[in-house]
Amino acid sequence: MIYCLENDFVRVQIKGVGAELCSYYDKQTEREVMWQANPVHWKRHAPILFPIVGKVKNNSYKLENNTYNLNQHGFARDQNFNLIQQSVSSITLGIKANEETKKIFPFDFYLRVKYILSQKELKVIYEVENFSQQNIYFCIGAHPGFNCPFDNKTTFSDYQLNFEKKESSDRILLNSNGFRTGKRSNKWLSNQSIQLTENLFLEDALVFDDLESKYLLIESPKINEKVKVGWHNYPHMGIWKPLNNAPFICIEPWNGMADEDNLNNDFKDKYGVLNLNPDKNFECFYTIENIIE
Repeated sequence: MIYCLENDFVRVQIKGVGAELCSYYDKQTEREVMWQANPVHWKRHAPILFPIVGKVKNNSYKLENNTYNLNQHGFARDQNFNLIQQSVSSITLGIKANEETKKIFPFDFYLRVKYILSQKELKVIYEVENFSQQNIYFCIGAHPGFNCPFDNKTTFSDYQLNFEKKESSDRILLNSNGFRTGKRSNKWLSNQSIQLTENLFLEDALVFDDLESKYLLIESPKINEKVKVGWHNYPHMGIWKPLNNAPFICIEPWNGMADEDNLNNDFKDKYGVLNLNPDKNFECFYTIENIIE
């Protein structure tokens, strides 16, 4: 099932599977902003990461003396979401815990994804509700991929990521298996921009947990378009693309991240994990806007 939101400026499409954004089409420039899931490079568009972000050791985790198996980025991205609400400018999709999810994630949760289109801005809201009588523990993140370069006249290295504020941020280092090494590259980002190059991702994603900015711009001086990606209630950030000249970039706001390679903590003690009380909700969102100058 594909759902659609549309106005005079933008047409947005969302898959029922994973409640995944699969298209943001700018009518004025006739340009598709989102990566179109070419499996040669990466078979997804903008998956939701829940109830983990990244990998857990041996694809398993411990919780109160029990062990559960869970693959990278969790299971929500492959679930069939139910339609909850739809209007001209918004749509809400959701999944609830069931017997199958409890085999790998033993909590009663209600996960809702709401899309709101206002002129050219698309707001993507993730909401987790705890309808059990115990606290639930989870991570949640976004993984949207954006076409880059924007056209066939520019190259990937013509583009920069320009942050809202001047940063002084450590890069959290990953090993070849995608786990945190426990080490940081101090003040790796010490200005307001990152120049994109293919070699930037030789050591996997750029991962930060101390950004001051709440948005960034994907832009090039050679083109009059820019993509603004904003985030709220996400303390962590991943920036990633596969190698071999994949023509896209992922801007990934997170709550949580991959396990550290030499630690084997209980899930409750996992870095970045959220702790939600009974009958409470947690909400975070990110935004996408294609800007023409």
